[in-house]
Amino acid sequence: MPDGPASGDAARVVPMRSARRSRRIGALLSPTEVARRLFALERQVEEALGAGPGQGSSLVETAADDLLSAYSQVSRWIGGEEAPGTGIGSAALRALYRYWWRVDAVGLERVPRRGPVMVVANRASSLPPYDAFMIALALQGANPERPVHPLVDDWLLRLPLARQMLETLGALPATAGRARRVLDAGGAAIVFPEGKDALAKPSARHYRVSRFGRKKLLRVAVETGTPLVPIAVIGSEEVHPVLCRLDAIGRPLGLPALPLTAGFIPLPTKWTLYVGEPLEVGERLRPEDADDRDRMKLLRDQVRERLQALVSEGVRRRRGLFFG
Repeated sequence: MPDGPASGDAARVVPMRSARRSRRIGALLSPTEVARRLFALERQVEEALGAGPGQGSSLVETAADDLLSAYSQVSRWIGGEEAPGTGIGSAALRALYRYWWRVDAVGLERVPRRGPVMVVANRASSLPPYDAFMIALALQGANPERPVHPLVDDWLLRLPLARQMLETLGALPATAGRARRVLDAGGAAIVFPEGKDALAKPSARHYRVSRFGRKKLLRVAVETGTPLVPIAVIGSEEVHPVLCRLDAIGRPLGLPALPLTAGFIPLPTKWTLYVGEPLEVGERLRPEDADDRDRMKLLRDQVRERLQALVSEGVRRRRGLFFG
């Protein structure tokens, strides 16, 4: 692109209509008009977000801080100072959490402050594990000192482009060995016992907790005496409307079905996380009870019932798909 005007441009006569248009553009860009429009935009943001008078400026400042932080992380990545996916991915997740899905977490004070915990949550039928990372951000915000690791589907980590991003964001494969490592380190392991069966749910069964296919994860909780904390995720099922499910493509990937969605950009639904009362496994069961099939089945049923009750109550409280 040339740096300046061509030599013939200096003598070019501007038509009267273009001149009037230039004056209008100049008026729109005047400091007074810009200030007026920014003030009107701030008022619209306050109304849309339900903020009280005078709080809009703080919201805008927070958004600007996050944007500048993301820009700084992208610059460090381009300059080779940071590995791809680390800062960029975390900044994107924070933006989704705060501004796109406007996540509210209710009952975080119920999560034990000390020691390991295993979070048991309902999994949405979308392919990307958005729900896992939104829960992780909520837990990290409440207790920054505790390491938090979402345990995601193995097939996701086998995808070449997704593996590095997910791992740099703290995701681990949903295996008993990895869960034990997280708990032994005093961290929080976020698990979805429904497993890949959640991807095969029809829309009529959204927010219905399926049978627990990942039995070994709860077994680790019993063996280590780790509290189980149910968290219901409301708003995640609608981010990618499913047009159909392709069984033939899903099977080679190890999935019951591959959901075909209406688009790649998730919808800005309103999310709420509801934290239930912890189930103190160490007070109910001994480590050797992990080998008792009847006791383990009873535990799975109890956890599933608690989670389903929490999910059903969250759906009942929801006022709207996009506005809470």
